[in-house]
Order: sequence, then C-alpha cells, then structure tokens
Amino acid sequence: MSARLGVVSVVQAIINDLRSRIFNGELTPGTSLGEVDVAAHYGVARPTTKAALENLVASGLLSRNAHQSARVTVLDSTDARDIYQTRAIIEAEAVRLLASTGHVPQAALEANAEITALTNASPIDIVEPDVRFHSALVNALKSARTSAIYAQLSDEIRLCMTHVQDATLLSTEDIAAEHQRLLTLIESRDEQGAASTLAEHLNRASKKLEAHLDLIQSNPK
Repeated sequence: MSARLGVVSVVQAIINDLRSRIFNGELTPGTSLGEVDVAAHYGVARPTTKAALENLVASGLLSRNAHQSARVTVLDSTDARDIYQTRAIIEAEAVRLLASTGHVPQAALEANAEITALTNASPIDIVEPDVRFHSALVNALKSARTSAIYAQLSDEIRLCMTHVQDATLLSTEDIAAEHQRLLTLIESRDEQGAASTLAEHLNRASKKLEAHLDLIQSNPK
C-alpha cells in the first residue's frame, strides 16, 4: 500500500509541476511533451509519466491524437466560447440560488478583497484569486456533484483566465467592481439581477478572449 501511495505522489508531483509550467508560460501552447522526454526530465519511469500526461489530457491542458505525443492545448475562439458558456450555465444558476437566500460566501468576499488589493500588480497575479472567487460561488451550494462537475473545468477555466490577464484584456479594477456588484445583488436577494450580472460578466470576458484568439490565429508568429 505504501509503495502505491508513493507512486501516486510522484505522479501528482509531476502533474502539479507541468500545470505550473503551462500556466507560467514556460510550456507554451503547442509544445510537444513526449513520454520519453518527460520521463527523462523528471527522472521517472515511463508509466509514471504516462499517468501524469493522461491526467492533464483529461483536464484539457494537454491534447493528444492517437499514436502522437501530447501537446500543450492550443485554445481557439470556439474552445473559449464553449468553456465560458459551460461556466455560465453552472455559475449563473449558482448565484441565482445563493441570491434566493441572500447568502454571500465568505470565501468569495475574501477572494475579491485580494483582487482589489492587487489593482497595481501585474494582471496575471489575479488569476488565482479570480479562480477562487468563482469557485466559491459554486462550492457555496454545498452540492458535491455540482462542485465535482465544475472542478472538471477548473484547468480550462484557469487557462482561459491566464490568456485574458496575460493579454490585459480586462482591467483588475473592472473585474473587482463587477464581482462586488454581483455580491451586492446576491446579498439583496435579487435572483434575476445576480444571474444576469454573472452571465454578462462571463460573456464580456469570453468575447474579448475570442477576438484575441482569432487575432493570434490570423497572425501566427
């Protein structure tokens, strides 16, 4: 049993490191990650590498066709639209339900306070608290299944946010202000207002990211 736990911990450590390298830009979209090369980089057996890469393929951070090496996912505007639309389906209903009782999650308040304090920092620095803000709204429903479904999107959500903030498509001040407005509507029990505001908030980010990705695709380096 202990040996099995050791293998799992090594796999998770590789997953965590690869995720970090993707999000900080070290592994850029389209970068090939062959099992042999990754195994050599981390000094582990190939089956361990394979397990880590399969996990990241499942989360959407890597893509792989049959008999080919995994590659860091290259998002296009269709991907971005689908991810944001899926988020909106879940999150808009979450904030409507929270507004029905006026429950404002403390974790969301804390995450937005952190974002507000980062208004003079690099836009990329707000990705983590931004992810936590939106996750807090869903997790506040106390539904294990809803949270699990949303968690399956977490890496793709973070990838989209990283693109948005890396390109400074939305200002930190505007994001914090929109979050605060949403929390105020939840607290005042305005179900429709909260759901609509959340949908508009995500749609605005989606449209800007879609246009940005289309521009990159039309002007490849």
